[in-house]
Amino acid sequence: MNTPNDSSTGQAAPAPRAKRRWIIAAVLTVVAGVAGASFATGGQMLPGHHRHAEHMAMDPAAMDAHIDKFVEQLTDGASPDQKARVAAIAKAAVADLRPAHAQFHAAHAHAHELLMAPVIDRAALEQLRAAQMQQMDLISRRILLAVEDAADVLTPEQRARFAEHLKARMH
Repeated sequence: MNTPNDSSTGQAAPAPRAKRRWIIAAVLTVVAGVAGASFATGGQMLPGHHRHAEHMAMDPAAMDAHIDKFVEQLTDGASPDQKARVAAIAKAAVADLRPAHAQFHAAHAHAHELLMAPVIDRAALEQLRAAQMQQMDLISRRILLAVEDAADVLTPEQRARFAEHLKARMH
């Protein structure tokens, strides 16, 4: 087998790359879920969910404070420099994604118009769907870049604590 063995337990330890991929997948799942819920509802609150869409509508100063608080909670054991760098990465991603939120809101309104028309324009609906899928791909790429950049700032141990924190919040 190609995985290193832990001599104390005799079990194979997870490969560092596999653990990093799991952490990235966990973070992407959370971020994509928040973004998806926010975008899909056009800013409406889903039952049982927090008002994540309202976060994108915050003024930049309030959003920065929210990100700082979030980073502080999720980067236990990180140095002030690491926290500042992770916060800067998150703030840049949010700033880059803010126009996408407005575009999704406009697309939601357009879909509503198309669906309320006397005659359903299937071609227009398909064109809107395809455009939204392209937009989601761009959003996903931007989120992945932010997650990768943040993962590079933190140590493997800090990423493991972060993953445990996320796991506890998700269940």
